[in-house]
Amino acid sequence: MKKLIFAVLFVFGFIRLSGQTQGINYQAVIIDKNPQEIPGRDISGNFIPNQPVVFRFSVLDAAGTIEYQEEQATVTDMYGMVNLVIGLGTPTVSSPATFSDIDWNGTPKSLKVDLSLSDTDIFFFDFSLDELTYVPYAFHRNITATGSLIVDGMTNLKSRLDVSGGSPAFLSGTLDVKEKTTLDDVLTVNAASKLKGQVTINPGIESPGNKSNYDSYPLRVEGGTQGIAIKIDGTRSSDNYFVTFWDDEKIQGRIEGQTLGELDDDPEYFFENFLLANSVFNAGVDVTTSIADLAAASSSSTVCAGLGACVTSPVPSLIVAAAAKVGLASANLALAIAEQVIYNESIRSNIGVTYQSGSGDYAEWLPKADRNEKFSPGDIVGVKGGYISKSTAGADHFMVISHSPIILGNMPGEADMGDYEKVAFMGQVPAKVSGKASPGDFILPSGRNDGTGVAVSPENTEPGQYSKIVGVAWSETLSGRAGFVNTAVGINANIPARLGALNEERIKEQEAEINDLKTQIGKMNDILVKTIPEYAALMEKEESGEAAKPEQALASAGPTAEDQRTVVYHEITASQLITGLNMAENILREKGVDTSENPFFNKIKTDPGYRDSFINSTLAILKTEMDKNYNADVASGAKVIRF
Repeated sequence: MKKLIFAVLFVFGFIRLSGQTQGINYQAVIIDKNPQEIPGRDISGNFIPNQPVVFRFSVLDAAGTIEYQEEQATVTDMYGMVNLVIGLGTPTVSSPATFSDIDWNGTPKSLKVDLSLSDTDIFFFDFSLDELTYVPYAFHRNITATGSLIVDGMTNLKSRLDVSGGSPAFLSGTLDVKEKTTLDDVLTVNAASKLKGQVTINPGIESPGNKSNYDSYPLRVEGGTQGIAIKIDGTRSSDNYFVTFWDDEKIQGRIEGQTLGELDDDPEYFFENFLLANSVFNAGVDVTTSIADLAAASSSSTVCAGLGACVTSPVPSLIVAAAAKVGLASANLALAIAEQVIYNESIRSNIGVTYQSGSGDYAEWLPKADRNEKFSPGDIVGVKGGYISKSTAGADHFMVISHSPIILGNMPGEADMGDYEKVAFMGQVPAKVSGKASPGDFILPSGRNDGTGVAVSPENTEPGQYSKIVGVAWSETLSGRAGFVNTAVGINANIPARLGALNEERIKEQEAEINDLKTQIGKMNDILVKTIPEYAALMEKEESGEAAKPEQALASAGPTAEDQRTVVYHEITASQLITGLNMAENILREKGVDTSENPFFNKIKTDPGYRDSFINSTLAILKTEMDKNYNADVASGAKVIRF
């Protein structure tokens, strides 16, 4: 007889989360409720075993519209049962989305099941239509709740959590994320944050970006009164790089820790101390020179002819003026020593980090004398009143345009950058040199006003060139022609050179004057010898103590056969030295100098012991200098009178 197929459906709805599998478990038993004719008895409700079947599952919304549809082919078991997972089938062409895209938003949904009893000759008929309660989807990853969702126990999310529609997500407890986290929008943290892993910031800003635009910088720290603090473990040394600067090639610079031992080996620290020590040395030379001048001012020299008194006493105002020079030189020496002490105390007490870079000089922005003049790195320029030009005639200083300084100061405003250039003040900088250059040569302006220099060996350098020295060559021009020469520069290095040139010229002038005086004295001695015959005998009596006064001896002396040079020495007193110090202080005050800030004048005024010690020491040195001059005059055959 003909069979009619009828199915009894059992649906056990729940989410199965096994690994990454997501879906709804589905079970059904297919039976035939029509009687089956067998000999002797008809059997009804018999299940259909080992039957190929095809299921079509449709998830419908409240209006009966398909939200998802799939098909699955299977075979009933020996008891007519099937076990399937809705979501693992093949979506049909009528399905608008995948199973994972179903929006379980809390509105009613139904599951419609169609069945085909053949997997080859497919013909679907309605099998069942059931409402889906919350059980099948309450634990699915996409949950839409119209009210509050309160979970009292542990929640384990093994897939994506989306909070859409601009809705905030609030966590009052700890958020522990053990895998990679991607944030596609702004992350705002209103409390302290601790990041224990490596942090990489890749802002996706177009390169190179506008360096003057705040929004071009990947890391910005704003708010508060402080900036960025960096703390390392242990005690800092050169093995600790606090900040390192990289490009695509290599490390280009760093800020690293530094110890006192490393500071002593720092070339820049050594160079700065060399300059300061050189200033102290030259100030000391000035003190020695000024004391020698004071000793010279204490004596007078004249040649007498005739019968009258002719001894010329030293002018007191000249002695005080010379004493004032001693005070000024001593003040400069004290200031130079204080600068070196302050520099070393500051550096050594604040030692902590050092800046390391492939660049080799400290530079500052200096304004152009002509804003339209073009400069390039390595150009030698003249500085006149703080303005730079390739024209070096009459310049105060001679410097080099820097290429890439390690430190750059005196930064102008963005709009004024074109009116300034980077000028090397200290360190190593490539300089344009025309002609041959060897290490140790002095680099001077070429005089062609084209930014080039020339190299001159120290032994061939004229005194007039000392003040024009740009720096010292530390490399050579390989071709022997034009090229860049690594040059050690330092603005303070010109000052001692300039003083040396001035002293050299002054010495030459004094030598010329002395030679003229010697010539004149010789002529006058000849006259004295011829006109005052008793001159030599009277001087011999004065030396033996027989004559009461040199003036009387000279007054009573008659013409001799030979003229003789007479030198009279007067003792320099402490009161004259104090008057000279007061004059020196007044000179500085008239120039607008606050002498209370000078360590020398400050101690002279506030420390009587120091003042007395200085005066006594100076008088002792002065006496030694006068004794030396006295003995030299005696040895020269001059008549020397000492009071």
